[in-house]
Order: sequence, then C-alpha cells, then structure tokens
Amino acid sequence: MQLLLFFGLKGGETVPRKAKLTSDESDRKDQRERTEKLHMTLESADKLSETAPQHLTGEAKKMWETIVPFLNESGYVINADSSAVETLAMNYQMLREAYESVKNVGILYKAGEKYFKNPAVGIIDSATKVIKSVGSDLGLSPQSRATLIDMANSDDEDETDWEARFGG
Repeated sequence: MQLLLFFGLKGGETVPRKAKLTSDESDRKDQRERTEKLHMTLESADKLSETAPQHLTGEAKKMWETIVPFLNESGYVINADSSAVETLAMNYQMLREAYESVKNVGILYKAGEKYFKNPAVGIIDSATKVIKSVGSDLGLSPQSRATLIDMANSDDEDETDWEARFGG
C-alpha cells in the first residue's frame, strides 16, 4: 500500500502505460493528435551534435558518433536528449571493458584458496540493464523501432529503411 501512495495512487488504481505514438488513421484520434503535436514541436528543436562530447573517448565516442545520425534522422530525439545518449554511450563502453575483463580473467578468480566473482560480471549486468532501458527510451528497442517505422511511413512516406539502419 505504501508503494501505491508513493506513486500517488489509491487502492485499485494502476500506473498508466506509456503514451502511444501513432499517425495511423485506424488508431484513436487523441493518440494521433498527441503524435502530431509532438512531431511539430520537435521539428523546430535543435538536433543532437554528431560530434561526441570531448569527455567521451574510445567505445563511448564511437557509439555516440554511430547512433546520433540515426537518432537525428528519426526526428524524435533532440539536443535535450543528449544526456540520455551520453548515458547509453558510457554504459556501452563500460559493458565492453567489463566483457574484456571477463574474457581475460574469467567469471571467477582465485585469491589464495578462495574463489571470488569477477566484479566485471556485475558491471556487465548493470550496464546491460541501463543500455536496454535508455535504448528503449530513445527508440532503439524492437518495439520502439516498430513505432518509429510506423510513424515514419505514415508521416512522410519516404524510402528510409529503418529496419536495416537499426539492425531489425
């Protein structure tokens, strides 16, 4: 019950789902209007810089410079989302570095007569969760890509191959 109160809910109420973005005529009018309003708002917003911030290096910098052009082209990510993209890039680098540690040291390592779990295993676990969450927020999950593909096809009928671009 305390958890419900934390979210401002009363007994029997549920947490609302994420708003659906769509321009499909068969979907509800309020969903289409919300999508159109968002699209119009984002058209005038600044795009993300395709040059990675100076403090990002290595794999994080490569990730930024790989993903930002696609995010900008989608039209639903703006400069205000840069911290989310930065989080994705940094966690990707942590994942790669932790994986190298697991490859070199193993999942367990021996110190004296005892075996210990390689701390990199925990880093892989937490970085993977962050990447999945932030990636989904940015439209990089299969479901998010499908939504963006539907919107792109409905909005301007251009020939952008979203599935090929995002590896779908």
